[in-house]
Amino acid sequence: MRRAILAPSKTILCLSALLLASGTAFCASPKPYQITPDKTMMAIGESRSFRMVDENGQAQDKVRWTISDVDAFEQTEGDELQLYARRAGEFRLTARTDFATAEASVKVVEAKDMTQGTMRWQSGKKDGCTTTKILPARPNGIGVYAYQQSQCEDGVYVAAYTFDGVQLWRRKISNSPSQTGSNDYEVEGEHLEAHPASICDELQAGMQQEKIRAMLTEQHLSFREQPGAEHVWLVEQSNAQCRLQFDDKQMLVKKKKVFVVQ
Repeated sequence: MRRAILAPSKTILCLSALLLASGTAFCASPKPYQITPDKTMMAIGESRSFRMVDENGQAQDKVRWTISDVDAFEQTEGDELQLYARRAGEFRLTARTDFATAEASVKVVEAKDMTQGTMRWQSGKKDGCTTTKILPARPNGIGVYAYQQSQCEDGVYVAAYTFDGVQLWRRKISNSPSQTGSNDYEVEGEHLEAHPASICDELQAGMQQEKIRAMLTEQHLSFREQPGAEHVWLVEQSNAQCRLQFDDKQMLVKKKKVFVVQ
């Protein structure tokens, strides 16, 4: 259900942050809970995902979301929030559970201002940690866009992120800075990520229907049209259902992910 919410050309190392060429920054929250991504820049008409996680990257449930402007967005309800931007501005996003609160910032601009090199999102900071390595993920079927390796006071950690900056998992790989574990983070992810991401994490507003069809075929995923709804595909996976809405030009305009509880 949709409703209005209530109230790069090279890698840069700066202030303990690594920046990918696509406009992605990984920083080294003192708080054990955070919203990922921590900072987001998006265009009017664009949809982005957000997730509240603990210090191990575990997604929280029964999350209540609020945004600072009642008219600026539409949301898709759920523990993982999807925002659809209606107008430009700077906003505060808040996530609450029965025992924790986290905040993030969202900036919405005109599409023309989302030029090459624009910072699309930042991962947020972990107290006592410094990012040491960023590795873009190889094409995969679990929605991982990039891996972040961090040196913390108690050891070395690896985290995985989607294209939208949602943290999928974060795990310690070594107790010692001199033992950094495997550099093949895809292998690390195979046993660290118990619940693979949805195909929704790989799809972005503006993608053509035929390109999405090709991606589904490549990953051996089937889809069906939603009964009674025009231009809507339903993609079923073992852990989630992805609802894709297209416009009359066969371009993706909205997506919704619903996790399936086993």
